Amino acid sequence: MLEASVVPTLDSRSGPVRRLLTARVPERRFRQLSLLTLISLVVLIGSGGWVRLSESGLGCPTWPNCYANRVVAHDTYHALIEFVNRCVITTVGVLIVLMLIAALRRRNPRRDLVWLSAGLIAGYVGEAVLGGITVLLKLAPELVAAHLILAMLVLADAVILHWRAGDARWAAAPGEVEARVPRAGVEVRRLGQLLLAVTATVIVLGTVATGSGPHAGSPGTPRFGFNFTQTVELHAIVGMFLFGLVIAIFFTLRATDAPRRLRSMHLGLVGLMALQGTIGYVQYFTKLQIDLVEVHIVTAALLVVAVVRFNLELGRPRTPEAETVSAVSPARTLLSPQGSPQSVSQ
Repeated sequence: MLEASVVPTLDSRSGPVRRLLTARVPERRFRQLSLLTLISLVVLIGSGGWVRLSESGLGCPTWPNCYANRVVAHDTYHALIEFVNRCVITTVGVLIVLMLIAALRRRNPRRDLVWLSAGLIAGYVGEAVLGGITVLLKLAPELVAAHLILAMLVLADAVILHWRAGDARWAAAPGEVEARVPRAGVEVRRLGQLLLAVTATVIVLGTVATGSGPHAGSPGTPRFGFNFTQTVELHAIVGMFLFGLVIAIFFTLRATDAPRRLRSMHLGLVGLMALQGTIGYVQYFTKLQIDLVEVHIVTAALLVVAVVRFNLELGRPRTPEAETVSAVSPARTLLSPQGSPQSVSQ
């Protein structure tokens, strides 16, 4: 009798737990989480920039604790700035872990989303290790530069993850080869790839210029052995080439009759690029006011988001084969393993 009365009780209690463990994440919730993660990474880049600009890089002299025997910072400005940045880092870490769990528990699981979420984990761990080494080595400029570059790469991963999570064309059923509807010509696609490369070059040169300038992150921190004015000029020259490339894409999009959505997105990119260049020149001629430098850093992160997203929207270049596939089904076309087209409604 005792055994019979206990077993049903255990079953009734394990029901909610079982449902929780087997619950699937809706696609909409997954994309919302990916957007939140993307925004948090931009915030993290901004907070990390303010740590350096406010010379709070060693506000917490040890890591992972703020002090040797204390996690929380004292009520001093530099310590609090560094401690707030570490709180942002922790929040981002929680979101990234949830991102991977959600990718594994997604209602319609997809391997590409799992790998991209795992990439966020790998990048975050790399940032944590690199950040700890940077503090222990007293903010060596090479490590500070690498810290920002890695953060931009993780941000690019998050952009791709968010875009793929919301693009139904990537949700092909297993065993099917998806033919993506082309959105731009070969010329625009190649210019977009060049845009990515030049944007990466500008960011790297920006970290070198920063590592040669006055905002070291803490008094007495070593600097690169480059001439600051010359590194800034080189950074500006490549930046002007980048802006010229964006203008070239502007005219190419119109010459190739690209979709209106793509042209509208590119107009936003032109505006953001012009804003970034203006901020760069103003901050230089106003003796590098830290508030302007901070805006320059955040805008650089937004520029990475815009450039990566623009390239994703370009799709595959228009080729004769792609034009044939697009003509078969203007909405969406999936090719079965045997090669027969199947029209799928949106």
